[in-house]
Amino acid sequence: MTRSILALALLIVPSLAHAQPGAGTFERVTAFGANPGGLEMHRYVPSPAPSGPAPVVFALHGCTQNVSTFRNTGWEPLADELGFYVVYPAQTSANNPVSCFNWAGEYGDEANLRRGEGENASLIAMLDRMEADFAVSDAYVMGHSAGAAMAMVMLATWPERFAAGGVIAGIPYRCATSVSGAFSCQSPGVDRSPAEWGQLVRDASSHAGPWPRLSIWHGTSDGIVVPANQREALDQWTSVMGLPREPTATETVDGHARQTFSQGGRVMIESWEIAGAGHATFVDPDTGCGAVAAYVSDEDICAVRHMAAFFGLSGAPPISPPVGDGGPATLPDGGPAPAPSDAGSWSWGDRDAGPGATPGPGPGEQPMTSPDSVHVCGCAVSSGPVSAGWLALPLAALLLARRRRILGRA
Repeated sequence: MTRSILALALLIVPSLAHAQPGAGTFERVTAFGANPGGLEMHRYVPSPAPSGPAPVVFALHGCTQNVSTFRNTGWEPLADELGFYVVYPAQTSANNPVSCFNWAGEYGDEANLRRGEGENASLIAMLDRMEADFAVSDAYVMGHSAGAAMAMVMLATWPERFAAGGVIAGIPYRCATSVSGAFSCQSPGVDRSPAEWGQLVRDASSHAGPWPRLSIWHGTSDGIVVPANQREALDQWTSVMGLPREPTATETVDGHARQTFSQGGRVMIESWEIAGAGHATFVDPDTGCGAVAAYVSDEDICAVRHMAAFFGLSGAPPISPPVGDGGPATLPDGGPAPAPSDAGSWSWGDRDAGPGATPGPGPGEQPMTSPDSVHVCGCAVSSGPVSAGWLALPLAALLLARRRRILGRA
């Protein structure tokens, strides 16, 4: 029965929107080094190609997504504009039947969570390949849902290799090491103290700092990876960085709440709450940012552009000042906004990079409804309501995978 349900799901999932390509070159890299995790590597080289050292952003898709889906999040046109590379790692059905990165290990095998093993080793091999092929200045890693949880694995196990990370509907590192534990993390969430969460990261490597900066995003109506995970992720990373748990500042940007956590005048963590949004990467097609697809939702805010600005990529794109009470714009740390340097605009990168910093060169039972589509469990996108029966699909697929493993060992 489970096999029939999964087969039916694969047959009737509607066609997704075409990827939003850039003007550069998208290609699969078939030989990128040791690949113990059995992942695929795809990359995007912007146009024009960088003439010198340039950053690379790793963009990790969520469950039931693939690289084609995740190309709709808007990274490629932004890479053309700002001059950086994008790597799209891809999970395979051989590893996970619903294409989730295995952020909680694989049925008791924690290799993926240990530095230099499993999927994290494959991802680092991709970074090594990029550094061999191009002059890479800095590396960043972001993802959505399972991809975000895997980004947290990378930041914890390889903190010296990434300057910053971004997570959308993410889960703290080592929230779970089993399938049942993973579902508990997703909903209702797992509550640990900041010190407990932080120690899990500190134990993941011998690294003593500095730690990668972090951009955290979550929809307030996410019923698949509940918003409690945003709070727990903040607990984990404020502890790791030795920051107070209370934000340095809170502001409204593009109609959504943004908290910042600063150290020495530099924003180390930002946390965005996207009001009324569900389980998705947030795009704004009207401004040329992304296209609606499975788990990619039009919320009139461009998550990747804001994230790129936080990373400090190529000077950062201009973003409107915070919406406030009509008084002078201020920084999260209380100081005045920088004076406009071009056409009256200013950027997050100007202020988040900190004094003296140099910008980089050059599962839930609730449908998530947007004006364009309905997203349920990432299983389907349609123009109307989707049956709640779809909600059982990720669990059914995981149980099927487990059954296949047991039968394979018999």
